[in-house]
Amino acid sequence: MMAKFQRFGGAMFTPVVFFVFSGIIVGLTAVFTNPAIMGDLAKEGTAWYTIWKIIDSGGWTVFNNMEVLFVIGLPLGLANKAKERASLEAFVVYMTFNYFVNQILQMFGKNVGVNINSDSATSGLKMIAGVKTLDTGVIGAILIAGIVVWLHNRYFDVRLPDWLGVFQGSAFVAMIGFFLMIPVAALFVWVWPVLQHGILQMQYFMVKSGNFGVFTYIFLEKALLPLGLHHFIYAPFQYGPAVIEGGTTLYWVKHISQFAASTKPLIQLFPEGGFAMQGMSNIFGIPGIALAFYSTAIPKNRKKLLALIVPGVLTAAFAGITEPFDYTFLFIAPALFFVHAFLAASLATTMYAFGVTGDMSAGLIDIAAKNYIPMWANHWQTYAIQWAIGIIFIGIYFVVFRFLILKFDFKTPGRSDDEMVNMFTKDDYKKKKSHSQNDNEKRNPFEVAAGAYINLLGGASNIQSVNNCFTRLRLTISNPELLATDNQFIAVGAKGVVRNKNAVQVIIGPDVTNVREEVDNLIENGGWEDFNPSKIVSDQQEENYSSYTATEAQLFAPVDGLFIGLDQLNDEVFSKKMLGDGFAIKPTNGNIYSSVEGVVESIFPTKHAIGIKSNCGAEILLHLGLDTVELEGKPFNILIKEGDHITEKTKVAEMDIDSIKKAGKEPDVINVITNMDQYKMSAIKKENNTEIKHGDPLVVLYQK
Repeated sequence: MMAKFQRFGGAMFTPVVFFVFSGIIVGLTAVFTNPAIMGDLAKEGTAWYTIWKIIDSGGWTVFNNMEVLFVIGLPLGLANKAKERASLEAFVVYMTFNYFVNQILQMFGKNVGVNINSDSATSGLKMIAGVKTLDTGVIGAILIAGIVVWLHNRYFDVRLPDWLGVFQGSAFVAMIGFFLMIPVAALFVWVWPVLQHGILQMQYFMVKSGNFGVFTYIFLEKALLPLGLHHFIYAPFQYGPAVIEGGTTLYWVKHISQFAASTKPLIQLFPEGGFAMQGMSNIFGIPGIALAFYSTAIPKNRKKLLALIVPGVLTAAFAGITEPFDYTFLFIAPALFFVHAFLAASLATTMYAFGVTGDMSAGLIDIAAKNYIPMWANHWQTYAIQWAIGIIFIGIYFVVFRFLILKFDFKTPGRSDDEMVNMFTKDDYKKKKSHSQNDNEKRNPFEVAAGAYINLLGGASNIQSVNNCFTRLRLTISNPELLATDNQFIAVGAKGVVRNKNAVQVIIGPDVTNVREEVDNLIENGGWEDFNPSKIVSDQQEENYSSYTATEAQLFAPVDGLFIGLDQLNDEVFSKKMLGDGFAIKPTNGNIYSSVEGVVESIFPTKHAIGIKSNCGAEILLHLGLDTVELEGKPFNILIKEGDHITEKTKVAEMDIDSIKKAGKEPDVINVITNMDQYKMSAIKKENNTEIKHGDPLVVLYQK
């Protein structure tokens, strides 16, 4: 459970990384558009003012879309695999949730005391990506993202029957999320207005808690860092709603210009800023610790020690990254780290008691851009007090740490007789704390297949690139001689292999997208060696087609042209019937019709292939041209959509034959039955190069 909390905390950092730069931009534009600082140059209407207002609008991108950033960012850190797809799923489900909330409020808002038409700042509503919905802040976004990640990790790899293959993966997760969001949205509409009232009371309490509240917050934020739980402390304060709606970061940047122009003390303007002072220990605490390290080091090691700690001090003070120092305490003496947490809380609380406040949670660069530069004209006295207190605390840090190091003989950097004590990183700490765990998780079938294919392809080092189309895994191989035989590929589930020097195609079928995801994952993260192809048995499930009312299907010519058998095609996948039996036509025009009555099951993104489920359950692949996947859909115009019921009279696509030929491809229209093992086909009585018209009956399929 602790590992899950730590992982969640780490994922929180994914969207947060954008805030620092955006905050600096907003802070600087507040300075450069302030006439009190820049004079007449910054008056409204000047070119200078106009340019900086344009820049300012871009700086607000992150702050105006924090919820969306968290929804997209968290899955990148939490999803077990296919992280990019998980992010897209989260965005779709989150927006579905907001649309549901909007509609429920329009119909029942008065029953819960919410007026969806209100534009008041205290209405509890917000526009998110163009949808007016409850203002649940990043808390709501995190909850929905968490639900989607759970759905993704649990259901993304679920293998559906081939005839439902189009709904596998992300589509399946989004479908479940769609229906789940209906009760979730209803629950939020009922509960959240009550929570908003409670949050307002909590904010009032936290602000009134004064110095005690600030000390407790800073101490916990620092002390919980070793456990990776500090994110749970600062996130509700910085990004809302623990102490102020929207969080201290957003509130400060929204009011920079107002605060800069005011002569009132900052503590009166922004008392909530005491909960954004954790950056003070970066600037004034770390230098004191470094001085203690230097002072207590063996003299012969001090020169080397300077080269070690000076970059760390500068990084901590200017960028707010304190990892080398923080994790060194954990290795050497955990007690020192908790002393650091106590002193950091004392430092921030003392400054707050003397009226220092603002958005000071990072390093000196960020703090200067958002505090010192814009506020200096009217609030320089506050910052003079701050630095006086800070310098005093550098001395306090130095004295306390030096005393404890010498008293308890902690082997801090430079205190070893025989070698330097190194600074450590978070990875070092995790390795020290980690224990080996048995991985008994059941492998999903796509991962099993992917691992087997990588082994049969000569290993990850033999694979230069991986891609896929509708049915094939397309690879570039370094050494073709390392590849296994076709029979070995077929034994683990492949329908065949096409080899052309370094270009290899593994024919898989509708599962290819899921298998491709697992191939990428295993190549990137390792583990493919664990799959021994000789021990993997292909598990082919038989589908029950008893639900179909028809037991046979008539296939028709889908286009005008010349009939040709599959064995005449210049493509081994089709000519050797790896995907199934069927026929092909050399078209004389680009009007493509359905070859069977049924339902459109899938349309490949590059538009060169259409999957049709006939009324008797036969799966028909209508493939437009050879290797036309490389043309990225440009020669095709698809006229139907997935789910449409079509017949031989339905025009499904238009194909630009000339552009296909100019690209060096063949425009042959191919009709293949991909689940041919469940059907038998009547004899085709057409000779090669026989002229036919679309709609001509060609062959009948019968269930076996």
